[in-house]
Amino acid sequence: MADAAQAVQDPALFDAFRQAMRGVASAVYLITARGPEGDVGMTATAACSLSFDPMSVLISVNRSASLMRTLEATNRFVLNILSREDEAVAAAFGSPAGRDERFAAGKWYDLEAMPALGSSLSSIACEVENTMDFGTHRVFAGRVIGVDNRLGLDELLYCQGSFRTLGG
Repeated sequence: MADAAQAVQDPALFDAFRQAMRGVASAVYLITARGPEGDVGMTATAACSLSFDPMSVLISVNRSASLMRTLEATNRFVLNILSREDEAVAAAFGSPAGRDERFAAGKWYDLEAMPALGSSLSSIACEVENTMDFGTHRVFAGRVIGVDNRLGLDELLYCQGSFRTLGG
């Protein structure tokens, strides 16, 4: 299994791979959960649909992230697909700011007893069905238990180190 030590052994390969991935336009997600320590969340681009039967999604979380404790304790999360209106929320959750400061941004409501962002394109509540560790991350397969969609919003994308939309 490759790890961070390989990147140190081949810095040119590491830089080339990082540059390749920076050029991929990705949807921006906010993964949120509620557990014994309260509400937690993180901004992510490593998420996708997995299957319609059963309805499921994949998320990838660095095992050192504070969100991991809550995911391990509850086996539940919400995948919020962010809209253009959510850029400040994405930035807040992507920073080292404290939990209270992060949730001060945005309009929150409960979806399946977990925090969901009311301005996102969609909020998808999930229960963890399976996990896999790979390198520094854990991949979670979540079975969908609830979905809220909001129409008429523009998407938020991330590419080349900046937030973007399809229109610009």
